[in-house]
Amino acid sequence: MGVQGSGEAAAKILRRPTPSHPLAVPPAPGTFGVWQVRRVRDAPLGYVLSRTEHGVVVYHCYAYGRDDAGGRPWLRRTDSLNSAVAWMIQHEGELSALSSSLHPEPDEWPA
Repeated sequence: MGVQGSGEAAAKILRRPTPSHPLAVPPAPGTFGVWQVRRVRDAPLGYVLSRTEHGVVVYHCYAYGRDDAGGRPWLRRTDSLNSAVAWMIQHEGELSALSSSLHPEPDEWPA
């Protein structure tokens, strides 16, 4: 028996598959709950975080970059990871413009 990451354990507990999308990169393989959305490594569009609200998992989209208070600007709430990524891709130009007006992210995201 191997060691499972928190995402794998949570998925088994909830009996749901761990959501994934080719353009959504988790911080580590098998983790669940946060993804960086990007077509290419050097130009991320933003982040998606999952949360449970009233017993339902929802996905929140955030911009890539920090505002003057040090937080990531919230953009939108969706019902699935795929919907969150699709919305970010559809608004890529706007998100890139927004990111250029924000402070840089302090941490490096894994490959």
